[in-house]
Amino acid sequence: MGAIGIVAFCGSFVFHQKLEEFSPSVPVVAAQQIYRLSDHSYNFYVTREQYWLFHTLVHGGWGLVALAAVLNWRWKVIHNLTPEGWQLPK
Repeated sequence: MGAIGIVAFCGSFVFHQKLEEFSPSVPVVAAQQIYRLSDHSYNFYVTREQYWLFHTLVHGGWGLVALAAVLNWRWKVIHNLTPEGWQLPK
C-alpha cells in the first residue's frame, strides 16, 4: 500500500509536467480548460477531470503512505521493523 502511494505521488509530478506542456496559459472556456494549476509563477489551465486526477494522485499518494505507516505502527504488518531498526527474523 505504501509503495502504491509513493508511485502515485511521484507519478503526479510526471502528470503535472505533461499537463504543463500542452495546456494553455489562459482559460479556454470552449475547451472547458478553466481549472488553474501552477508551476511556481507560471499558471496553466486544465479540464476538471485533469485537475481532479492530479490532486487525487498527490493527496491520495500521501494518504496511502500515511495509512500504511499507521497500519504498520499499530498492527506490525512488517514484523522485521523494530524500534531499534530493521532486523532479520529470528
